[in-house]
Amino acid sequence: MDGLELVAFNIISSVGSAKSLVMESMMNARSGKFVEAKENIKQANELLIQGEKAHFEVITQEAKKKNIGLSLLFIHAEDQLMSTVTLRDIATEMLEMNQQHFELKEKVEELLEK
Repeated sequence: MDGLELVAFNIISSVGSAKSLVMESMMNARSGKFVEAKENIKQANELLIQGEKAHFEVITQEAKKKNIGLSLLFIHAEDQLMSTVTLRDIATEMLEMNQQHFELKEKVEELLEK
């Protein structure tokens, strides 16, 4: 396995774990477990940073005119990275919306009890 393949596998590995945490975050938020959901996003961010650093190193090599010989595996790694970043951003917004929904629901229930 050459250097670029190893970088691609490292990106795919860290980003795959991040994606799982983002999905778990959405499930926690839907259940009203907002502290856990935010922790999932925090952990996902740490893994995404690892993937982004590895990706940046390859982009830097390319900018220095070093022929890195892109492969389908590396393109797949980039795709996974970008889609997980997008999913993380959407999940963060959904977390906030779910939290507002739960807070509003509690207020309505309080008013109905009076």
